[in-house]
Amino acid sequence: MTYFVNTMKALLFFLFTLPLIAMPDKPEKDVVYTEEFAPDGITLNVKESGWVYSSKKGGRKRGALKVGQDVDLVSFTDKAYFVRGKKENGIGVSGWVTPAAFSSKDPKFIEKLKQVHTRQLLVRELIEKKEVALGMTTEESSQILGKPTKTTLRRNANGQTQVWEFIDYENINHYTLVRDPYTGATYRRLSHTTNEEKSKTVVEFENGFVSAIEISEHNGRGNPTIIAAPVIFTW
Repeated sequence: MTYFVNTMKALLFFLFTLPLIAMPDKPEKDVVYTEEFAPDGITLNVKESGWVYSSKKGGRKRGALKVGQDVDLVSFTDKAYFVRGKKENGIGVSGWVTPAAFSSKDPKFIEKLKQVHTRQLLVRELIEKKEVALGMTTEESSQILGKPTKTTLRRNANGQTQVWEFIDYENINHYTLVRDPYTGATYRRLSHTTNEEKSKTVVEFENGFVSAIEISEHNGRGNPTIIAAPVIFTW
């Protein structure tokens, strides 16, 4: 019986903590996850006892945070933080808490997190649309464009500049005109195939952020030179 109870406790712990380990495949539209922009995590200090709620809009109370402890910021909206910490009795707890319950080394952390919240929602939307924007990081850009075809790195007294080139190629079939020696009819015959540049996107980064974007597309070869079909002799 004791084994069964302990097993159930472990299973329940796993089920309730699993959503906190990684960002879900389809995150809530107004929730930003810390791992999206800060893989090393963000720690906040509890300056006053705040109720921990089951929902970002309130809901069931899970207990009150112990004052003076550090908690891990998992995700947040512009009005509430989802944190992991301990209750006043020392038992672990996770849930939604008002930002007013926390302090940070940065006195403007609440204002800055609101700015981060606005930016990350926009970045998430652009990534879904596969659209690169000025101010994006190299990691955000790579999620949209993938691995660059060519990279260039330049360092100077003001920092470093990176240039990423993404070249899209397409196969072009080339044909020659051939005349049938018996019927005299002319037809096209495949001569060879070349892999030619279709479009190119150049992204420039200054100190890790997109500073310029250049997109070029090839619209064809223009008017080609026309020559007579090869003369085929018959005997």
